[in-house]
Amino acid sequence: MAQGFQFAFNDYGAPERRISDIMATNATAFTEGQAVTLTSGRWAAVANGGAIAGFANQTIAAGTDQYLEVILAREGDWFDAPYTGTPAGGFVVGVDVADIATNGLSVLASDVTGGALSVREINTNKQTCRVKVKKRLFG
Repeated sequence: MAQGFQFAFNDYGAPERRISDIMATNATAFTEGQAVTLTSGRWAAVANGGAIAGFANQTIAAGTDQYLEVILAREGDWFDAPYTGTPAGGFVVGVDVADIATNGLSVLASDVTGGALSVREINTNKQTCRVKVKKRLFG
């Protein structure tokens, strides 16, 4: 599986929704699949425990006044992502407070308190999971 979060499907059959008219935070690099939020009107990396607006749909180097295309995290959207860290005892199907890793590219399996993600599937062989964003910026 590729690094980062990837849109899997929407419960209602809707295609992914992209936004490309908002700029990235200056002097910040972004990686495709990275969780993002809005800070001061620009895309920024999501902090541990923060609300997720969506996921970067492109990789850009740090620069000035660059637009970043983002796949929104909406009601009904499911995403596939790798998980990192030693899974906590509570990292099971159905947990609804899994957190994002500090790089924003994976689920932090060792942190299941106060996170934005609910877990639907866990593949221990591939160290991946399917998640829904419950704590959304545009929720």
